[in-house]
Amino acid sequence: MSQLFDDAAEPAPYEAYIFTDETYDNLLTARMSPLSVMEVLHAHGVVRRHTEPALQIAGQDRKGDWLVVALIEDSDDVYIVVSARYLDVEEVEAIARIKGD
Repeated sequence: MSQLFDDAAEPAPYEAYIFTDETYDNLLTARMSPLSVMEVLHAHGVVRRHTEPALQIAGQDRKGDWLVVALIEDSDDVYIVVSARYLDVEEVEAIARIKGD
């Protein structure tokens, strides 16, 4: 199920995010900045897909780059950040269609 969260329409859900040593290793391998990941996790207007226990959040970092963050639910509203990657052009176009842009 994909959901669009826009702060003008409704507040984003409260969630806690955990970064483990494995998280940092995976982000380093993907050449992904932990700061960019945090920017997306706390961004407005993101697209979320939640399929128990996995969660994916796609959004833009402060530079405007689109990325998707993969998380696993550890407990209620607490997620372990597993990895992240930049979206390709086709994926960004799909996000624009979901958002109605």
